[in-house]
Amino acid sequence: MLSRIFTGLSLGLFFILLLIFTPFFYISIIFSLISLYGFYEWLNVSKEPIARNIFLMAFLMILLLFYHTHSTVIIFAYLSLFIWILLLIDMYFESPFYKKLLSHAPSLIGLYMIISAWFMIISIGSTSSVAVGEKNTYLMFSLFNPDIKIYLISLLALVSLTDISGYFIGKNFGEKKLCKNISPNKTIAGLFGSILIPVLCFILICNYMLAIPLMISDLLFILLFCIFCTIGDLFISTFKRFYHVKDTGDILPGHGGILDRLDSYLPTISIFQIWLFL
Repeated sequence: MLSRIFTGLSLGLFFILLLIFTPFFYISIIFSLISLYGFYEWLNVSKEPIARNIFLMAFLMILLLFYHTHSTVIIFAYLSLFIWILLLIDMYFESPFYKKLLSHAPSLIGLYMIISAWFMIISIGSTSSVAVGEKNTYLMFSLFNPDIKIYLISLLALVSLTDISGYFIGKNFGEKKLCKNISPNKTIAGLFGSILIPVLCFILICNYMLAIPLMISDLLFILLFCIFCTIGDLFISTFKRFYHVKDTGDILPGHGGILDRLDSYLPTISIFQIWLFL
């Protein structure tokens, strides 16, 4: 437990300092390397060929960087949201569709899920009016807008708050299991905590600290965001249980692998992009 807390706090501090003091170009490189390593863990767990698949992902990343359009961002964002909604329905009704895909094309699932999340984070802010008018400020590799760092820190804080709220509420008050066949530690109380606490904090910060008026659409998106934090967790949990492993790796003490920490970000980055920029 102590190692989990220490690792979590260290990671949070590291990324906050990274976002505050590091130029966008280097942040983009770090995000890209993390994504590639996450895909390596996915391939390692699913016993898929590593070298050629990593090369394929790197090649597709380069293609997206050099041959992107604004339409590409929009397509990725809405397609990702649609796919995650299908996964939510699949897991809720305990359909075998996702598991069949894991049986027949695990590398393609991991490739799409990770590269789409990577592209969404790299392209944050790229659909603003300034970015549309100035092609050199399109992706994060060439961004100079410091406001984007505020959005990235907000994304990190929101996911962290959702995960922490769900963990502690579920651990102290959770009795009824949410989906014991996928993740036996998840509880219904934890799910409600992971939604209620971030939503309340968001309302309080916006209304009383920042004096930002909230719209109904903002509340709906924050609600959707918090729900899909849990869906991302369940997605990776299903993947791990399918291949009978506890963690996707052991690089992070008390947490497991990179994918064990990125699970909540996989679906929520596209929601964040649609919410604030599309």
